[in-house]
Amino acid sequence: MKDCIQPRTAWLSICATIAAIAGCGGSDSAAAITPLTAASACAGMTSAKLASVFPAARTSLTATVFQPATATVPEHCQIDGQINPRTGVDGQAYAINFRLRLPTAWNERFFMQGGGGTNGTLIDPTTMLAQGYATIGTDSGHNNVVDNNPNAGGTGSFGVDPQARIDFAYNAYDQVAQTGKALLKSYFGKAQKYSYFSGCSEGGREAMLMSQRFPEHFDGIVAGDPTIHLPLGPMAGIYTTQLFAGLATRNGLALANGQPAIGKSYADKDLMLVRNAVLGACDGLDGLVDGVVDNLPACTKPLVHGKLLEVQCGGAKTASCLGADQIATLEKAFDGAVNSRGEQVYSDWPWDAGLTATADSATYSQNWRSWWLGSATGTSNNATKLNFVSAVAVTYSSAPVLPFTAADVLPFSLAYNFDTDIAKIYSTSATYPQASSDLYFTTSPNLAAFRSRGGKLMVYHGGSDSSVSVNATLRWYDAMNSAMGGNAQSFARMFVVPGMNHCSGGPATDKFDMLPQLVEWVEQGTAPESVIASATTPAYFNATARTRPLCPYPKQSRYKGSGDVNDAANFSCQLPG
Repeated sequence: MKDCIQPRTAWLSICATIAAIAGCGGSDSAAAITPLTAASACAGMTSAKLASVFPAARTSLTATVFQPATATVPEHCQIDGQINPRTGVDGQAYAINFRLRLPTAWNERFFMQGGGGTNGTLIDPTTMLAQGYATIGTDSGHNNVVDNNPNAGGTGSFGVDPQARIDFAYNAYDQVAQTGKALLKSYFGKAQKYSYFSGCSEGGREAMLMSQRFPEHFDGIVAGDPTIHLPLGPMAGIYTTQLFAGLATRNGLALANGQPAIGKSYADKDLMLVRNAVLGACDGLDGLVDGVVDNLPACTKPLVHGKLLEVQCGGAKTASCLGADQIATLEKAFDGAVNSRGEQVYSDWPWDAGLTATADSATYSQNWRSWWLGSATGTSNNATKLNFVSAVAVTYSSAPVLPFTAADVLPFSLAYNFDTDIAKIYSTSATYPQASSDLYFTTSPNLAAFRSRGGKLMVYHGGSDSSVSVNATLRWYDAMNSAMGGNAQSFARMFVVPGMNHCSGGPATDKFDMLPQLVEWVEQGTAPESVIASATTPAYFNATARTRPLCPYPKQSRYKGSGDVNDAANFSCQLPG
């Protein structure tokens, strides 16, 4: 039916019907589920029951199982369901799948977890279930196993179907959130007191989406490293691929198949030289030399360029110096994607220390390298950015390139025209009447509706994220703050994580949980003045442990002048100056 196929057309009237039905509309004073009644209540959550709750919706339950407690999860009712199962224009089977878990010992909170990449995998946040939350997740309307055509972009082939694009863009999360809440109310006999959403990367985009397009759904939202300009982040990866492929070609670096060896354009020791140059130029700008660039805005290209010149080879390239072409190419990459007229088509990137951490690539993860370059010793081009090229060619284009196989990824990238091809992100066609930019961008600065209902938003972003630029997120936050009268801090706070790669990793205090402080902000009114984070790999800093405060932008972490530099207690959040 159209109410589930197109977002929200008749959904509000459906919800009004739901509220009037005894199975869904129990009052807050209704008896809670007890261990003695949980199993029978779960058994009662059938498709027939659902039909009475959703008389006009194309939603069905595919499995309802009472799960006894285990060592890792509490006793709960698991409900799997589908919304709007259908056959797409490409002949593939589609449905918005969801999994809802309802714990017997419920804390009266509802939690939804965001996805990642281009989704297609059912999200199931059981960690939160163990904390007493009712949890839900979705695959966003397509299945990476079922909807996977190797001749149409592989897991990105769902983009051939217009409705699958809409579901992935925003519709699935709206439908699943409302469906989950209705089923929860039917099961417990009362609604949740508070609702929360959290996600990073694509899940971060979905989190931003909830605060902008669906501000009524969640009381508190955590958005990490959000791809707010999807698909410009993946498109920017095509730009860096062109730069580094050109560098490899100019230096005679090729794979056995004749392709430019992109990963070999910088050895791990080369990136270590770059990291040391960044630290040499910017580490002390925050008043403490500690392997962290806390004052990222002050770490400018001229400062770093001066330090890079100090390690530029005077003659032939060696392991202890950088070639002039290497330096120039890397600086172009950090300047951000531009067209032939020099016009910016995606954000620049901050100079941070997370490019690498050691000359021994086997010692620590190489998140930054993996996104832009791929392995320095591999036999194929395997940069993570290449994994999303199929989506740029098929999923996000108003004129999908078909057929499109894995073999087409690099040729497509090298031939991509930033004067003409990028227009396909912003244009429409008869088959795809909504532009990708309209579908996927989550850049609205107007959060008035979210703020007025008491919503709270915490955004974080890694300073060395090489998937999506923290600079783009900071520009959005500044624009939003301006649009909200300069008072964004009252309901939305932004946290930069220096050195952190995409969602985690890098020489950073990259381990933290913002949800407890978000809950305190929503439910007690206590705003987070800092978030204490620890280093997953403290050996980056020659330490056995390190903690630091993450500070709400524009504040930055500053050493108090005494005490262990690896202890967050000896730091405070200050405005730079």
